[in-house]
This record gives sequence, structure tokens and C-alpha cells, in this order.
Amino acid sequence: MKQQFRPIVNSDLIGDFITIELPGFPGAHPKPEPCRVHYLTMGSGEPLLLVHSAAQSIYTWRELMPLLAENYCVIAIDLPGFGFSDRPLSLNYSMDETADAIVKCLDALGVKKTHALGVTMGALYTMYAAVKHPDRFMKVIALTPGGITDRMPKKIRRLEGPFGAFWREMYTKKDFEKYLPLFYYDGTVCTETVVDQYYKTCDDHASRQAIMYAIRNFDEDYALDTIKKAGREFFIIWGDEDRLQPIGRIFELREMLPASMFHSIRNTGHWMHEEKAAQIAEAADRYIRYRGEEA
Repeated sequence: MKQQFRPIVNSDLIGDFITIELPGFPGAHPKPEPCRVHYLTMGSGEPLLLVHSAAQSIYTWRELMPLLAENYCVIAIDLPGFGFSDRPLSLNYSMDETADAIVKCLDALGVKKTHALGVTMGALYTMYAAVKHPDRFMKVIALTPGGITDRMPKKIRRLEGPFGAFWREMYTKKDFEKYLPLFYYDGTVCTETVVDQYYKTCDDHASRQAIMYAIRNFDEDYALDTIKKAGREFFIIWGDEDRLQPIGRIFELREMLPASMFHSIRNTGHWMHEEKAAQIAEAADRYIRYRGEEA
């Protein structure tokens, strides 16, 4: 009998909180800083961690998580700085700090080893965490791994530049209404409710600052070079109608990560996990269950 799960909304009233300790850094924040992290679990079985991208939250898994939970104990976290987790002062959102924070969340949850699935920036964070802490991760699925591209709106790309602190304060709900549909192949998926739910956790200075630093300090070349040297296998999935990270990028990654497996899904965009949740869940399950032999 198919399990029934409560719908996921963007609220601190769903799930629970854990506290991790961030290391701080010399100068302004020399002491360790506690950080409350919002999380949600669903289902039973082997653990499967979900890692979102910048400006996202647990809400992004509203379609996929219940499907994965039919076979796994799925754990979705709001990364530090996002969703309903704290906006820590001592976190600079580097690849290393973010990867370590993910592992600290596993420690706080008592999870010794997990499968993992991440999307876009979250996918690369997860891949990097898996090569940095190989004893903590089993199978890793990466949905369109990567960061900001020249296909993305100029206003988003400006957050990387020297005037990012100015542009971060310029984001309004109208910008979300304008840009969010670009993340989907079928723009009608991006309803007014979806815009409201995403904007809900981005509409303040601390949240915008977290987004800016996450984008600014996302070192894709460094992460991919480290991942390449590790020679680890990943299962990388791409949407064939992705307007922001074109599917042609998959050929570059094939050369860079020859041990990995690749899969594309038709008629879907950048956030394929929201448009084609059933296909993502099926592909991920096949990969995990059969060690990639039939994925």
C-alpha cells in the first residue's frame, strides 16, 4: 500500500531543528558559533540526504521527497543561511565550509553513512563533501551540478561582482516572479504560490547576504578539480531543456569524470526535480538499488 505523507510547505512548523557548531574564523569571528539547522525526515529504510541550492529550502523537495520516501529514510536539510536555518555570521559559504557543515548535520542527526542527492549548487556541494568525507557517503546523485552561468539573468550574476552588496538589496518579489519561471521548462509550474513560498525565506537582509556570499564563494573549478582527482563515481542527471545550464555541459563532465554515469530527462528544465519528480525518483532508486548497473 502506498504511504501517505503530509504536503511540504515552507514553514518552520514542519520538521525539527538540530544545532551544529561552526568553526568561526580568525579576526571578526574567532570563536565557534552554534547554528540551528532546520530539517525534515520522511519514510524508512536506508538514509538518503537531500541538499538544495542557494536561495532554496526544504520546500524545493515538495514533489520529490514523498516519492523517494516510499523506499528510503529521506532527510532534507535547510543549509545554514537558507530556509529556516540560522544565518550564521562566521560562515563564508566556501566549498569546504559548506561540505563540512553538511557532515556536521549528519553527525547531529546520528547518521553515520548516507546516500545523497543534490541539485545545482547543492549537487556540487554534495559531490565535494563525498570526496572530502568518503566514509560518510554511499551513492551520490547530482542534478545539474554547477553554479552561476552566463545564461542566468544579469541581476543574479551581478551578485558575484564588487557591487554585489548593492544588488543583493534590490531583489523584490517582482524579480522572483520574473526569474523563477526560467528555472522550469514549463513555466506554468511556477505558480503564484511557488513564488510566494520561495520568496518567503529570502525577503530580508540576512537571507540576501547569505545568497550573495554563497554565489560569490562558490568555487566550481576548485571543486571539480578536487572531485576529478578523487576518481569517484557519481550519477549525474540533466534536463534536456535546461536554459540556464545547457545540456551540452554534460559532455565536458563526461571527460572530466569518466567513472561517473550520466542520464538525461526530456522536456524538463533546470529544476527538473520539481517538474519531473517521478522520473527523478525512479532513476535515483534504480541507481541506488542496482549500483548503477541498470540506471
